[in-house]
Amino acid sequence: MEVLVTLTVLALVFAIVVPNLGAIVPSARLEGSGKLILRQLDWVRSEARIQGKRMHVDFDLDRARWRIVWPPEQQLTRDQEQWTLEERPDDWEPLQTDVVFAGVGDAKNGLATRGVYRLTFDEYGFTGDQQIVLKLKSDETMTWSLTLAGLSGRTEVESSERGEVPQLQSVGEGAF
Repeated sequence: MEVLVTLTVLALVFAIVVPNLGAIVPSARLEGSGKLILRQLDWVRSEARIQGKRMHVDFDLDRARWRIVWPPEQQLTRDQEQWTLEERPDDWEPLQTDVVFAGVGDAKNGLATRGVYRLTFDEYGFTGDQQIVLKLKSDETMTWSLTLAGLSGRTEVESSERGEVPQLQSVGEGAF
């Protein structure tokens, strides 16, 4: 009797949990890609401020990948020749499977949806207000948005299961 009750409870748990796993795993990939970009943007902002140099992050919107672009003087070491600085495919960090960019941009120019978008931090770690939006290729109603305040570095993260993208205000803290 105890075995029968245990099997019944397990069957109920699996009947409830297994259908919902499909919704949990894709959203975890979406959130994981977004949080990785957020951590790297914080790090690049900090490096720009510490080194007193401009630093860039490129987002390849067509190929769902991104990279950190180092200042030229840091890319070349004594052991390297100038020709070794040519772009290498391994410089790019791909987004997780099924995750793509829905857009990257600022309030002044709007969200870019194609090509390569360059986000620049100046030597003080400042940038214009920026927004990065990720979505799932298989379910475009699931979005993850990061809004970066350019002067303070404050970030807001919003996720939506209805495809909503928060609009960046045209007059913000760093809308220049």
